[in-house]
Amino acid sequence: MSLLKNRQLVINIFIGLGLISIPFLSSPDLSNGWQMLQVKGFQKSLFSYTLLLLFFYTNYYLIIPKFYITKRWIVLTTTVIVSYLIILKLPDLILGSHPKLPFNPRISNSPSNLPPYLPKRNEIPFFNLFDKEHYLYQFLGVFSLSLFLRTHEHLNDVKNEKLTTEVSYLKAQINPHFLFNTLNSIYALALTKSDKTPNAILKLSDLMRHVVTESHQNNISLQKEINYIQNFIDLQKLRLTERTKLTTIFTGNFKKYQIAPLILISVIENAFKYGVSSEDASEINLSLSVNKNNLLTLNVENTIVVKSNKNNSTEEGIKNTKKQLNIFYPNKHVLRIKTDKNTYNINLTIQLE
Repeated sequence: MSLLKNRQLVINIFIGLGLISIPFLSSPDLSNGWQMLQVKGFQKSLFSYTLLLLFFYTNYYLIIPKFYITKRWIVLTTTVIVSYLIILKLPDLILGSHPKLPFNPRISNSPSNLPPYLPKRNEIPFFNLFDKEHYLYQFLGVFSLSLFLRTHEHLNDVKNEKLTTEVSYLKAQINPHFLFNTLNSIYALALTKSDKTPNAILKLSDLMRHVVTESHQNNISLQKEINYIQNFIDLQKLRLTERTKLTTIFTGNFKKYQIAPLILISVIENAFKYGVSSEDASEINLSLSVNKNNLLTLNVENTIVVKSNKNNSTEEGIKNTKKQLNIFYPNKHVLRIKTDKNTYNINLTIQLE
């Protein structure tokens, strides 16, 4: 990941050096050395390309992440238009208008030598907009290049984050510790010839299948994710004693929505990891709902009966959840964490599409 980031930084630096070198390399006064810095035409060209360079970095690091990736089209369009007008007008405001060259009758394409039926350039509507002094082509090129590079980076971030998610949850959910605890609980059911044994085995199978087959997709049915969460909770119930009070509430039409897979489970797993004890009384309250405004709300509160270590895997799990939310739901989620001596509460809202 760091190697990819460093490569992107190097590319951006080279693009910046390339942009700022254009006014030097294209100047007809290049042979005059440093004296060309006194030519007003060169000054305006250098100023305009400097503004284009600033726009490239602003577009790459700010405008595209804030407005394009989050699909805020009106703000994006307005910002781009205003940026172009600044690049177009600011050099003239600061340096003054660049004077036109005097008429030269020796030039074959001068106005006096043009056929009379051809309109002059300033008589054609919007023709001046494409004049080289208006930098429209350069502006569109810079915008397109920064858009391509930033969206490509975003797609790589999403791909890498999904790979990290798959690996971390394969380790977290289907590891020997989890399997041993669950299988021991199922074994205890089998010894008592409980009718719950076949269903418990089926839930474990479904949970493992979900992690292996669904986690590689960008989005899955919210109903499938809810089923996965409920299977996880049902398997956790097998080890609960009467000293732990568990309340779960699921409300809403989950079938009509999509969600990034495995983005909610760390929050729920955290409650069972630190809110369950065979010796102390504890309570876990979990509610998950989707309303008519496509807003998903997950609230999990648990009594703290197992002390945690700041460097433990669950802390890392919550950190990974925050990172996933920022990638998959930028500006479309709110995560609040409240904790005191005895209680840990997480409230998450996601604006689904």
